[in-house]
Amino acid sequence: MVRCEMCGKDSDLVNAVIEQVELKVCPGCARFGTVRESNELPQFHERKAEHKEPGLKISSDYASLLRQARERQGLTQEDFAKSLQERESIVAKWEQGKMQPSVEAARKLEKLLNVSLIEEDIELPEVKKKSSASGGFTLGDFIKVRKKN
Repeated sequence: MVRCEMCGKDSDLVNAVIEQVELKVCPGCARFGTVRESNELPQFHERKAEHKEPGLKISSDYASLLRQARERQGLTQEDFAKSLQERESIVAKWEQGKMQPSVEAARKLEKLLNVSLIEEDIELPEVKKKSSASGGFTLGDFIKVRKKN
């Protein structure tokens, strides 16, 4: 006999998924989850990879826009997160500017709050700087000189 991973009771064990964790538990503890066959694979919710849409970006002042729009509607962060089906901590990070929402999430936010968060991403061609032809002494030149001596 083996010990139950939940209560420690010596018993015959079954595999059960309890709060999204697979455990070997006694039949008494198995009622807190779903019993499953040992050959089944656990089913976890995979986080979607964030796809960046070409030509679109989130505006730089998204954090203040989100907070102001949410407060205008009289929503708490908790209520707002529930309506978006997101965690409250994610909404807080968006409003603090610590985390940028994906374009997909920004579309949801735009519809719910009636604000504009997505902009067209206009990439300017890079301009190469010409090296100074003045013959000035640079740090790189100094390092080369030091290595030679």
